[in-house]
Amino acid sequence: MGVIREYLKSAISSIRNNKGRSLLTMLGIIIGIAAVLAVLVIGDGLRAAVTGEMSALEVATINVSLDVAKTDKCFTPENMEAIERNMSCIYGLSPSVSLYGNGKGTKKTYNLSFSGGSDALSENGQNKILYGRYFTRDDVNAANYVCVISQVSAMKLFGYENAVGETIEITNGDITKDFTVVGIRENTSMDESYAEGDDPSLQGDVPYTTVALAYNKDVNTMFTKVTAYMHKDNKDEAAAKMKSVVENVLGIRGESAVKVDASSGMDSTSDTILNVVTAVVALIASISLLVGGIGVMNIMTVSVTERTREIGIRKSLGARTSSILTQFLAEAAILTFLGGIIGIILGLTLARIACAMVDFPYTVNPVLVIVVVFISTGIGLFFGIYPAKRAAKLDPIEALRAE
Repeated sequence: MGVIREYLKSAISSIRNNKGRSLLTMLGIIIGIAAVLAVLVIGDGLRAAVTGEMSALEVATINVSLDVAKTDKCFTPENMEAIERNMSCIYGLSPSVSLYGNGKGTKKTYNLSFSGGSDALSENGQNKILYGRYFTRDDVNAANYVCVISQVSAMKLFGYENAVGETIEITNGDITKDFTVVGIRENTSMDESYAEGDDPSLQGDVPYTTVALAYNKDVNTMFTKVTAYMHKDNKDEAAAKMKSVVENVLGIRGESAVKVDASSGMDSTSDTILNVVTAVVALIASISLLVGGIGVMNIMTVSVTERTREIGIRKSLGARTSSILTQFLAEAAILTFLGGIIGIILGLTLARIACAMVDFPYTVNPVLVIVVVFISTGIGLFFGIYPAKRAAKLDPIEALRAE
């Protein structure tokens, strides 16, 4: 233990005697550790934010699709209602279709994108109605020209939010239709994003049957995919029953034509994507660690050259090769350890500021910090091996002759 203490004291003394050079040596390690740690902590914050958003939603979804290579059946209004009757654990089913055009209100004309669906969309947590109502099953069955628009869409088109009862004139090609606003829903981040800029695109919802009617499409042959909406506690039950019920209602049992995808929310795919993105960015940031390690090796090599006579004297007085090797390794390890500690403090500070700016949870995994400390020390040992070996193998006679 006393020998180790002497090695450490000697290494620290050498570092103190060359403060400027030691600081420059640590700089690469500090930047590398700070960058990697900040990226990983921000990545954990992003994951926690996404998970929290998904957990806050009471509504879950399941996608149900038909393999057109195995069946010519489609989801019709009648068989969708039959599926809903046999699936008491769901709020309803909704196909998805879009209606694009120029929307004209009382103020100005804008690009307008309507999402066509059933009244089951009203169960979506993002469709909170502020004024009026959502369109109903009767509106869907009758293909009424009604719509629900966002707050920002109402402000752009009419100059005020409570635009219930107003009319939007939608023109697509040579087709123009008037839609009555029956509800104003709360803005989503997508609504606000699309409504920005010099050429904004406004968002709204309409019955899918109305889109079919407006474009003279057959609603009975349009859809091979629908989305089921349910309370999140009923998702497992719905996923287990859905395929069998759809096969029975459509009369395609045994054809393996129904695919049920229950992977919504923060599922394994989303988590994998976040992990890959975080890993790639962390890998890029870790390049600076490699550069920092090479800097340690270069500076330690220079140190060996400068201290050649000192090494020769120590070896002539009986210092063993292992002692010289250990001392130089200790210097490299201490340099990178200190750089790692400073890098951790800097990285956590930067991550805290970044998380506060983008409103991500600030979560620090203690294991991650410990791993980073070991990595920084390990870099010193790895890149310190070459100069340490060089110092240890110096011939004492040749070393004493050096000027």
